Amino acid sequence: MPENGFPSFQETYASPMTRRIEDWKSRLIDLSRRNNLLYFKPSKRGSLSVSSPSMEKTFNRLALRKRHLEFWYPPEADVHKHQSQGSTNLSFLNEKTSPTAKQLVCGESNRADLEKILKNLHRRSLLDYRERGVRILYAAFGMLVWKDKETDEEVRSPLVLVPIELTRKSFREPFTISVPPIEEEVVLNPALQVKLKKDFEVQLPPLPEYWESQSLLNYFSAATQVADELGWIVEATVKIGLFSFHKLVIYNDLDTNAGVIAQHSIIRQIAGVKEEEFEAISLPEEKDVDRIRPPEKTFQVLDADSSQQVSIEYALRGQSFVMQGPPGTGKSQTIANIIAECIAHGKSVLFVSDKMAALEVVYKRLREVGLSSFCLELHSSKANKREVVAELKRCLDEHLVPRKLPSPHELEKLTLLRNSLNKYVVSLHQKRFNLQKSAYEVLGELSSLECVPFVAVELPNLVG
Repeated sequence: MPENGFPSFQETYASPMTRRIEDWKSRLIDLSRRNNLLYFKPSKRGSLSVSSPSMEKTFNRLALRKRHLEFWYPPEADVHKHQSQGSTNLSFLNEKTSPTAKQLVCGESNRADLEKILKNLHRRSLLDYRERGVRILYAAFGMLVWKDKETDEEVRSPLVLVPIELTRKSFREPFTISVPPIEEEVVLNPALQVKLKKDFEVQLPPLPEYWESQSLLNYFSAATQVADELGWIVEATVKIGLFSFHKLVIYNDLDTNAGVIAQHSIIRQIAGVKEEEFEAISLPEEKDVDRIRPPEKTFQVLDADSSQQVSIEYALRGQSFVMQGPPGTGKSQTIANIIAECIAHGKSVLFVSDKMAALEVVYKRLREVGLSSFCLELHSSKANKREVVAELKRCLDEHLVPRKLPSPHELEKLTLLRNSLNKYVVSLHQKRFNLQKSAYEVLGELSSLECVPFVAVELPNLVG
């Protein structure tokens, strides 16, 4: 919006689709002071500052050599304190008073406080990963110290982010950090990139494609050159904290592919573009779905009622649709049937979900019916690159023997049985006699009168 308060020419005449995409993008990214990727402030329970090893050594051990780093715990107390408290636990005597080169030293001088912070980081990061499959625990290398355009306040933002996980062998052992096997990508703070481009039209140097021992220092040298031109500073620090930016992946997709997205018929419908209409397609009703697909062309592996059958038929015809239903109504069962039908028709299916539990349930159903060989688990915490490649090779090398199909006699028997059941349903709902009510309706009305008391009435003048 210009300073005079009136919309610009581009804003006034931008297409509805373009405006809608911009609206979606604004909802996906948080550029407010709540976002610690932009306005980072140390938290007593949510972050740690690493003082040793150096930034370069810590990065190389974690990101390049894929080794773990053990946290060094400050000695709990001195001998006199333990003796004055009458403690009989002498394990503190074996504690090392100084860290080794392979230990991570943080700014926390209190052992109990450090343990609380690590437990909190471990619990929250594990919960997010189990529920959504998203990593939120990162080691942040370097801080960009810049000035907010609106307030002229000095702000600190993490620069280079490395995904990490916290583990320990037992509650008596110290925590260690390492890069998860499936998460090896080093990330340049995506929120900071968007903020700098939006407010200052500044672009940070891209990260190197291949990392070597000097790569991090070389990158910070390039970033410092950009910062110097604006009077900003790059600090060589290491912070451990919780950073969430998974929605920025969608933001980047919308930003990069806006032209393609704007032309997609389904997206245009979602955006409410009035001139966009779907071609009318004749699709079956629930009562007719059995007559469309004979038993020999049905490859469902789980039970399905008529409403689920319609959803499966929609999918097989390549139609886009929304399947809704409260928990426990068979959505995952229907999805498993759709995948099984698509496999039988030689199609590939990408099943995506925001919830890890939904992926696990569908995979479990497919595994239980013997279709696990057709599934590639990309959501599993164990699915690192090596295992994914090995699984692909196994699937390609495996020669699956088709199961024996039912005999023509069995298929004919199944068809007759299905037709008999369908005739029963038709008869149940057929309107009869002058009453023009079906047996189903009559039984329904009678059941509603169960609580009405029985009354005996004599009709002496009634002529038969």
